[in-house]
Amino acid sequence: MKKVAIVLMVITLVAVALGGTALAEKPLRFLFSNAYLTAPYCAAYVPAVEVKAKELGVEVTVLDAAGNQQTALEHAQLAISDGYDGFMYLSADMDGAPPIIEALNNAGIPWMGLNTLDGNKLEEMNVPYFFGPDSKSHGYAMAQYLTSAFPEGANVVAIEGTAGHNQTIVINEAFSEMLDSSYVFLDKQDCDFKPELAMNKMTDMITAYGVASKGGQIDCIISHDGGMLTGIISALEAAGLVPGDVKIVACGSNLVVKDALERGWLSATSTQDPTNEGTQSMQMMYDIATNPDSVPKGWAKLETPVATPETIDQFNWF
Repeated sequence: MKKVAIVLMVITLVAVALGGTALAEKPLRFLFSNAYLTAPYCAAYVPAVEVKAKELGVEVTVLDAAGNQQTALEHAQLAISDGYDGFMYLSADMDGAPPIIEALNNAGIPWMGLNTLDGNKLEEMNVPYFFGPDSKSHGYAMAQYLTSAFPEGANVVAIEGTAGHNQTIVINEAFSEMLDSSYVFLDKQDCDFKPELAMNKMTDMITAYGVASKGGQIDCIISHDGGMLTGIISALEAAGLVPGDVKIVACGSNLVVKDALERGWLSATSTQDPTNEGTQSMQMMYDIATNPDSVPKGWAKLETPVATPETIDQFNWF
């Protein structure tokens, strides 16, 4: 009887030990709420997140907020109620973010903002961690190229994104800071990141101003987004223009941008690498969840270096 008791005790201890091991090996679970899941940029961004998560032994659930902050709030509430170990929040806009931020902070769940928040407002909005690009740096990069290509000034037109969008605002702020009165914006048009609208607006600008190389006024075209380049180039081709007739400067790293660089239409682009961004954001979320003291609070910036036709092979394209 004594032997049986000892055997039972040993079995119990082994079971407890094995149970403890199982608990210790339980993988971390992160929920990633993405407002732009179907966007081309995220088609490269999200797989990079998932690959890095697998490498780290993390289970990541990616949900589409479809640009709706109420949906993102439901995602945050799900992460809180279901005991997720971390929450990754790629926001649709700044104005709708406060309820999500408040819910996450009140729950005490480890979380981070991604990509679209304004890094300069993190403290004001009580965002503990943020990883993403400095959209304003795209503006600085484009302005710097403009001043090097036209040191004595230039007449410029701009194909912009969406009116009121943070990227549109801060890029224009960068231009205002870096360009003096010798750089004249003949026209700026919001095109909602749509190539077809960019084509129509670019056609109107060519008709109104013409390009300098053909006796008109436009020295350079600024595109706030790589995706709108197809519309810009289509308008130029329809007007009988060829690569080199007018300089174009953009921001972005998609295959449309690469093609425009290779064909000679695009002079320079301020890049943003979604694969690198996705990989680093998952690593940062893992570090926040497992060793928060190792991660500085605030904004970890993604670099946005400039690519030219001569440096295409030094960059990733999606």
